[in-house]
Amino acid sequence: MRTCISKSFLVVVFCAVVSSSWADSPPGIEDYATIEAYVGKEEIPVYAFGYTYVYGVGPDLLPGIVMQEGNANPIVKFKPKKSWEIKSNFCGSTPAREPKTMLNDDQPLLPVHLIDGDSETAWSSRGGGVPDRQPEWIRIDLPAESTVASVAIVYSQKGPGQSTGKVLPREIVVKLSTDAREWRTVYENKNFSGPDSGPTVIDFPAQRAKQIWIVANNLGRVGNWGCAVSIGEVEARDPEGNNLALISKGAGVQVSSTYYGYGMDRFTQDMLWPIQYDLGFKWLRVGYDMGMYLWSYVEREKGKLEIDRRADECITEAHKNGMNVILVLDKGNWLYADPPRKVDWKKARTCEMMETYYDYQPWPSQSKELMDGYLRYVDYMVRHFKGRVAYYEICNEWERIPWEDYHRILLATIPVIKKADPKAKILLGSATLAPDGGGGIYDKAVLPCLKLNNGELAKQIDAVGWHPWYQVDPDNPKYRRYWEDFNKFKKDCEALGFKGQYLATEWTWAAPYPPVETKEWWGQFGCSEMQKAKYSAQLMTAHSGMGVVSLYNETFQTGKVDWDCNLVRNVFSVDPISPAQPQPIYYAFRSISTVLDGFIPFDFKVSFTGDKQFDCYTFKRGGEVMLAAWMPGRTMDGVVEARTDVTLPAAKVKRAWVVDIFNGTEQELNLTPSGGDSVLKGMLVKDYPVFVRVEQ
Repeated sequence: MRTCISKSFLVVVFCAVVSSSWADSPPGIEDYATIEAYVGKEEIPVYAFGYTYVYGVGPDLLPGIVMQEGNANPIVKFKPKKSWEIKSNFCGSTPAREPKTMLNDDQPLLPVHLIDGDSETAWSSRGGGVPDRQPEWIRIDLPAESTVASVAIVYSQKGPGQSTGKVLPREIVVKLSTDAREWRTVYENKNFSGPDSGPTVIDFPAQRAKQIWIVANNLGRVGNWGCAVSIGEVEARDPEGNNLALISKGAGVQVSSTYYGYGMDRFTQDMLWPIQYDLGFKWLRVGYDMGMYLWSYVEREKGKLEIDRRADECITEAHKNGMNVILVLDKGNWLYADPPRKVDWKKARTCEMMETYYDYQPWPSQSKELMDGYLRYVDYMVRHFKGRVAYYEICNEWERIPWEDYHRILLATIPVIKKADPKAKILLGSATLAPDGGGGIYDKAVLPCLKLNNGELAKQIDAVGWHPWYQVDPDNPKYRRYWEDFNKFKKDCEALGFKGQYLATEWTWAAPYPPVETKEWWGQFGCSEMQKAKYSAQLMTAHSGMGVVSLYNETFQTGKVDWDCNLVRNVFSVDPISPAQPQPIYYAFRSISTVLDGFIPFDFKVSFTGDKQFDCYTFKRGGEVMLAAWMPGRTMDGVVEARTDVTLPAAKVKRAWVVDIFNGTEQELNLTPSGGDSVLKGMLVKDYPVFVRVEQ
């Protein structure tokens, strides 16, 4: 018999930083989603968050699962709790941006730019991981049947980014129709190319047409969003060379898909923001990279600071719904650069992408004017969000600048935060491990900051955060050592006088379909959707067992298809909105959030029979204790399990239940007394967390 010592290390007293209180009645999920279907005799509801359909209980992701041999007790689906129904847990995410008003929804790649007659604008289809993921197409409708002699594809002269508006497909088909039913192919080329500049003209015998349909395949890479087609204009020319495909002449345009940016579009953000509440998450982190809370968006005109109304409302909503908000105070502003970069906002809406704002911004440490401007922004943000934010995080991924520069930012910012709100809690800016965990986050980033001012800073900081893992191989020795490394790191922090909260503020696995053809970090270790769900469930549970707030990156993300790190599935690209549906990870996380409601790490010994190695974490809630155990390392689709007897030594166990997070079920277990111990015989531990809840 082998004994597994809990990795929860020390008892962590944890409570929600921000209590969930309402001035009026608490919400219901129907405030955010409609019910569009009822399933089975039980009439389980299917909730629609816009066009994302979520099953009301856990679906049968792994049908026929057995948790204990010979157990004939009923297996019951449990109802997942919403954020406002959960007292506390360590589960959360870093949402991909946030809702915003239409005036701040800058979209420079809309299809209207194909027919606006402006050579400086551009359109791009949504990106993909491979060149032939799906065909992309453009359809031009003329106001009346006309004679068309050629189609010209025009490069953008000033599209955002070096390649945007200048990437042709390698395969192209042009079809014409007079009734939108019968289509005539007038041009086809499987080795298509064009000149480096100027229009690519496709000539064919002049003929009557009302509709022009251009179908593209075998796509090249555009920007950082993958394989797409991106051009400036489409011209449908008559025999005299006049362009008929202009909105000013009554033409219309339709496309297969559009790239709305890494920050997505406001409609998708509004639809998917509330899924955090359905997931039962208690933590969310915003402002970390692009978006409405970034200094560059709060201060678009020098000296005028203003929060987008919709982005402001969603923080109030999340706080009202019982979530703890972490607001990153990040980072630079081109208005304070040397020389300043003044943006023409009229043109910026049609010619610049949100991504470029982030790339150009200098850090506050680069000049006194930048530092002064940043501190004014910090003061404004803290005063504005006072009472709605759990932690203010000072910059994100600051390891990109010299440590001494961040030192200056940190020491200048803390007094400003405390003056604006003496009760404000401060999170040390998160730094990033290398994808394989080799970044030295503990000794090279966090600990030196805590040692500032002869260790006084360790007593002023309320929380420390880091980005631990991105697409890591679960068999990586550094990953297997993570739990021990954290324990040592925690002791080092406590030795400096730090008594605050620990947060893993970004981590992820990605499972794109089709698999990506990239050497980027998300292409280094491949996994399926089910494997992604299992690995992520393990780490979310492990962080909770360590007393670490665990923020998955990202809740939803429909812009970066080739990454696909999020909780919803990106499939075919469509326009105007590409609906995304829940992956297995969505339902696994939702179950974990409910199961861990109110539980905190608590040490007790658990013994397992057999020769299998299990990871094991233990928890307590009032008169209940709970363990979570699984088989570590690489996994696979389907059922992977190992038989073992589980002994709770000298435990006065009244009843026990097992929870299957992949099917959303609970079953009472058969107990066997053995001396002063309680034994759960014939348990089948899986390659994902199996939770056993015990009533003492």
